[in-house]
Amino acid sequence: MTSLLGNVAYPRAYYHCDACHHGWHPTDPELGLETKRTRGVQEVISLAGVQEAFAESAERVLHRMSGLNVSASTVERVTESAGQDVAERRTTKNSIGPQEEWRWPVDAQGRTTAYVSLDATGVPQQGDHAGRSDGRMAWVGSVFIPTFHGNRKMRHVRYVSGLMSLEEVGHQLRHECQQVGLNRAQVTICLTDGGNGLEDCLTEVVLGGLSAETVTILDFYHCAEHLSEFIGLWIGPDNAEEQASHWRHRLKHEGGAAIFDELQRLDLTRASPAVQESHRQLCGYLRSNLHRTDYPTYVEHGWEIGSGEIESACKTVVGQRLKCAGMRWKPPGTTAICQLRALYKSDYPLWQSYWNPRTVT
Repeated sequence: MTSLLGNVAYPRAYYHCDACHHGWHPTDPELGLETKRTRGVQEVISLAGVQEAFAESAERVLHRMSGLNVSASTVERVTESAGQDVAERRTTKNSIGPQEEWRWPVDAQGRTTAYVSLDATGVPQQGDHAGRSDGRMAWVGSVFIPTFHGNRKMRHVRYVSGLMSLEEVGHQLRHECQQVGLNRAQVTICLTDGGNGLEDCLTEVVLGGLSAETVTILDFYHCAEHLSEFIGLWIGPDNAEEQASHWRHRLKHEGGAAIFDELQRLDLTRASPAVQESHRQLCGYLRSNLHRTDYPTYVEHGWEIGSGEIESACKTVVGQRLKCAGMRWKPPGTTAICQLRALYKSDYPLWQSYWNPRTVT
């Protein structure tokens, strides 16, 4: 009997049991064959499918680079199957990749510092009978060391992603934090925008009992953007830049409390209802986040104050693969590709360990 090892046909022994009427091939486990494809072939197919549209992967990428002749549906099936396996393993806290202790960077006070972040991004969904459906928000969480710390290039990152509850993504991110020895860092920085529940998830679910000291920081640029939006309504877009630049400078060098006090003193009794409503919302936003807008102290300690890492991850982990023109997804496929993309975009040993666990120590 023959089967396929990549594109190579090979003969193999086949045994049949007259009692149970099942057959088996003793050499398959030794050769790593699964569903007539080796683990290596599955990896190559998934590597293409996690980066490009399934049809493009089948018709151009795989055939051109490896000589594999498979259909778009095969690429989809193999890729999503791998992603579903990754998702299930993370749901059950079954580790992927080696447990390692990162060398956390040292801040200006000489303390080792870890970073975690969390955000969400919309993914277009497909309804019944190929119809449109409301998009859903996929979470992206990360534990990381910034690309540059001082003059040293140190980049490390692990991602989790998918359609799940905020609590569930928090538990998955916590497991990754444990895998890289976050508990040994003296300070952990939580960087997020002002999204509801993000701060609590990071401090309670992800870091509760794990972090020696936790500091929460509101993304500086997110805060500055809210200020600019209000100023544009208040004094008009043509004259807004000077005031916006002034407030951004004060925000960074004096902190959110200084801007909040100035906002409170503004006399807007003659302003339009739109300006008054924008002012009310901005004051509410700052009031609820004042405890994490002490930017002068953060800068003095040498900590990151922008959540650009997680915003970039929303684009690179999710957007570049799941939000291309015309794409719509079912929920299971969304999470499968998100989790496989998260694995692919994390430190390389995670991808290598998943597909070749015996080669990673």
